[in-house]
Amino acid sequence: MRYFRRAMIGWMMLCGTVPLADEISPVTLDPITHQRASLRLDNGTQQVTLSPAELEELETYRISTSTPWRAIAADFDGVLLRDVLALNDMQDLDAIRVLAENDYAVEIPNWVWRTHLVLIATRVDGAPHKRRERGPLQFVMLHDAYTNDPAMSEGYWVWMAAAIEPVE
Repeated sequence: MRYFRRAMIGWMMLCGTVPLADEISPVTLDPITHQRASLRLDNGTQQVTLSPAELEELETYRISTSTPWRAIAADFDGVLLRDVLALNDMQDLDAIRVLAENDYAVEIPNWVWRTHLVLIATRVDGAPHKRRERGPLQFVMLHDAYTNDPAMSEGYWVWMAAAIEPVE
């Protein structure tokens, strides 16, 4: 399965649907103890709840980037939003609503995760992502995706993400 995913990502890179390989790279993460957190996926008929450790059972990636709140680049490790959505048959939705632990909510249209690599970061610079640092689960994109695409919104960089549900 991992070979198939890597082959598909390689094919998409050749077709120009995702950024170049040097901007994001697959990474193997050693097990670590995460802060208590979970991400609930609700597709309208079924719910799945995953801890950071369970998310990391998917293919993991590293993005080295700055963010609107972090001027100095950091290494963010985690899983791709599109892989997480596929777990619960949500990848073909027109849009999702992401809810944070602090009641922040944002709608993200599907072109965002189809056009840009959106990482659900579980770690920053190799350590568990902490709430004080916008964790334990944070949506991260390459800085260039945010700054070079006028349709992108700072609001898509969700931190303390707690749930994903369909927009009806």
